[in-house]
Amino acid sequence: MNMMVNPENPKPFIEIELNGEIQLGVNARDVHHWLESKRKFTDWIKARIAKYGFIEGMDYLVHRVVNQVPHQGGFRTATTLEHIVSVDMAKELSMVECTDRGREVRLYYIEQEELARNMKDGIQMRIGKISAQVDLITQCLSEAGRFLSVNGKQTKPALIKELDDLIKKAQGTLPFGDENEGL
Repeated sequence: MNMMVNPENPKPFIEIELNGEIQLGVNARDVHHWLESKRKFTDWIKARIAKYGFIEGMDYLVHRVVNQVPHQGGFRTATTLEHIVSVDMAKELSMVECTDRGREVRLYYIEQEELARNMKDGIQMRIGKISAQVDLITQCLSEAGRFLSVNGKQTKPALIKELDDLIKKAQGTLPFGDENEGL
C-alpha cells in the first residue's frame, strides 16, 4: 500500500529536521485529505495533536505560509499554518482515524506484523535446527576423539601384536621353499 502517493504529487515526502535529525516528513493536509476525514483540517490536526500528545519539533513542524489572495477587487494577505509531520506521526494519525482509509491502514499494519512474526518464527526455527545439528556434530566428534584417543592407545598395540602372532602362525604352516618346486 502506498498511502501517501498522490498522482498529482508523486513526491509527497520532504526532508525535515526533527529532534536533531533529518528524516522524511509529509504535509498533514495531504494525510487529512487521503484519510477522507470529514472534519475541518485545522480542528482535526489540533485535536489529534492534543489527544495523542504529539510534540512540535519532535513529531511535527509548523510553518506559516503567507499568501496574497484576491479580495473585493484587490488582494488581501492570508496566513495559513502548514503542519509537516514525521512519517511515524502520519502512520499513527492514519491508524487512529475512524474512516475506511484508517481501517485500511490498520489492516495493512496488522498484516505486515503477521508477516514479520511468521518470518521471525521461521528464522528462529531454522536457528534451532541448525544449532541442534551443530551440537550433535560436536558431540559425535568429541566422542570419536575420545574413542580414538583412549581406545587407539590401548587397542592398536594389542591388535598389532595379535596380527603379528597370526602372521607367524600362518607362515609356519604355509609350504614355502623346496616343497613347492615341483608345482
